[in-house]
Amino acid sequence: MKVKILLLTAVMLTFGVAVRSNENRQNVLKSKRLVIAMDTCSYNYFLQKGNPCGYQFELLELFAEHKGLSADFRTVPDSLKFDMLNKGSIDIVVFSNGFDSLYSVFNKYKNICSSIPLDDTVKSVWLTVEDNMSLMLEINVWAGKLKGDKIYNSLHAKYFKHKYRKTSGSLSPYDNILKKYSAEIGMDWRLAASIAYHESKFKPAVASKSGAVGVMQLMPNTVRSFGVKNVYDPEENIKGGIKLIAYLTDIFRKKGIPEDELTNYVLAAYNAGHGKIFRFMDETENSGLDKNKWSNVHSVILMKNASVLKSKFSGKETLKFVDSVLKNYKHYQNFFPM
Repeated sequence: MKVKILLLTAVMLTFGVAVRSNENRQNVLKSKRLVIAMDTCSYNYFLQKGNPCGYQFELLELFAEHKGLSADFRTVPDSLKFDMLNKGSIDIVVFSNGFDSLYSVFNKYKNICSSIPLDDTVKSVWLTVEDNMSLMLEINVWAGKLKGDKIYNSLHAKYFKHKYRKTSGSLSPYDNILKKYSAEIGMDWRLAASIAYHESKFKPAVASKSGAVGVMQLMPNTVRSFGVKNVYDPEENIKGGIKLIAYLTDIFRKKGIPEDELTNYVLAAYNAGHGKIFRFMDETENSGLDKNKWSNVHSVILMKNASVLKSKFSGKETLKFVDSVLKNYKHYQNFFPM
């Protein structure tokens, strides 16, 4: 009953403000991108063996999926996050410091408003500004329904009862190796780590049905081409994988791919082979589109996968690989500053 009363009050207040803020209230929902600031505490947002986790993180992912939004997570110092929220640099601040501290926020920032509590333990809330009241309405309606769902009880038990926690201060057992060989080619080691995570979950003995082996999932031709002596040795495997990345970067750069687009092409080629990506680039150009823009090649892969290659190649899997690697790379940037 208490939740229902809170929800009803929030909805009434939301509609009242939304009428006055009609010009700006749809911005976040229209942009399809939700920028979120939160703390890296034990139940909000952390890494578990390379995988982003956290009660609030999982809730926000669920809400973003429900609304068809992409969630962009940021770790922002307390001294900056409310000013950034106020100025529109971020859309939501996750607040878990207790209601007493919340009053001081409201006293300083008159246009910041709060969701209903999103857990039954620390009673954390999501904060936004009045111009985003339509977003707050969506959050409160969704959160009110969620609390009657099995997934809410499951998440609450996972993080508050069983205390699912970060296991170490490192990203992987091979951070130093990734840093060493990434530095040799001027690559961000966190991107290399994200590739390794998606390829093997950092497990050196993993072998795929296609013949890829080890931390970086090297194929036999890559092993031969880059002089990998023991594919099961993590350092040898990572060294070979980063040599492959350097090779792919060079050939796509020579193809004229702009620097700000280069990573997409390299990741796609790492997953599928550069020959397949070249063929899709040609098909993109034949379709009257700029082949040097990844969004165009992305569309062609989705639409013409079977007709271009006439094989069982899964273009969607390659696109998913690119998106997943880049998504985790952003998380790794939050937790491991350069």
